Amino acid sequence: MKKNICIFGGSRSGKNKKIENSSKIIGQIIAEMGFNLIFGGGETGIMGAVSSSVIKNGAKTTGIIPGFLLKNDLLDSTHSNEFNSKLITTEDMHQRKKTMYKKSNAFLVLPGGVGTLDECFEVLTWCQLNQITNKQVGIINFEGYWDPLLKLINHLIEEEFMGNHNLNFFQEIKSTNNLKKFLKNI
Repeated sequence: MKKNICIFGGSRSGKNKKIENSSKIIGQIIAEMGFNLIFGGGETGIMGAVSSSVIKNGAKTTGIIPGFLLKNDLLDSTHSNEFNSKLITTEDMHQRKKTMYKKSNAFLVLPGGVGTLDECFEVLTWCQLNQITNKQVGIINFEGYWDPLLKLINHLIEEEFMGNHNLNFFQEIKSTNNLKKFLKNI
């Protein structure tokens, strides 16, 4: 049975087009390494780039989205097979995240905004509280996008609001070779 990788990433592509191109490569690697994808269901931005690449390279995706996003037409309601092999609709964002976490064997944090940070910090908090065990978190730091986040985490440790052991809950991934090594260990 294939394992599932959950990605957290932006519904926008951002201004650095290298990041969107890297996202397509990440999707290709996920598929080539034999994983299926769990993600927020979006057809645009970083999420869309990864999901369409995963499908183009022969793997399956499961998009998980709260119903209000469909009702508000924030996403294309057709949800073509280019992005979602399967679509699960949840009642709200909390159920969405819980479903994503439950169905995933590991997590990758790609560039994104506040929603991506929310998902990243929630899964790291769950790791810290032993609510998620034996599931790795990789922070994709291509192009140095997450340098400020990693600096903030180290600041929290220096200020003793977090223990140094929290660094064990994630790995920084700076290259495609690092990503392949990360995925081999899942």
